[in-house]
Amino acid sequence: MDVDRSATAAPAAAPGDLTGLVGKHLIYAYENGWKYELYVRDSVTVSFRCLIGPMFGRWSTHQRAKIVQLDGDMYKLAWVEPTGTTTVVIAWLSELRVHTTICYPQWMLDFPEITLGRYEDDLDAIVAARDAGPTYPLTLVASTGLITFLESRPADDDTVIDCSPSKLPVDYANRTG
Repeated sequence: MDVDRSATAAPAAAPGDLTGLVGKHLIYAYENGWKYELYVRDSVTVSFRCLIGPMFGRWSTHQRAKIVQLDGDMYKLAWVEPTGTTTVVIAWLSELRVHTTICYPQWMLDFPEITLGRYEDDLDAIVAARDAGPTYPLTLVASTGLITFLESRPADDDTVIDCSPSKLPVDYANRTG
């Protein structure tokens, strides 16, 4: 039986109004105690750091991302890292909540130390390790957390995330506001 799907196909997601998100700098904490930092540089680029958790030390200053406005001040940010890790973050700014789904390839869980630095500095080694695999099985992690720090910064501000997590002040991850 042939089914005409053209009438029911969902339209491609439009980015919506990203002015309420671009320039946002946030720290969020998951229920398991892990903490991450995210800065939305522009409508297609984020910077991030892992501040507390087993991936402590991972960071990137220019990660390409797909960013869309879901509703009001709720946004979805999604990216695939050079490691092959896929990350999707739903950020609801007024409620100070995040929900994240991360899909780790097996090699990342077997050899995370290769990725514990700034991606842009070790890109060749990361890509070689990713390509060597194994990429399967994939481990899916879904976590809910609270935004504990939120501020507005100018777009493309290289001073927001500019050093390794290990070089931050001791209480940096505990900032509030």
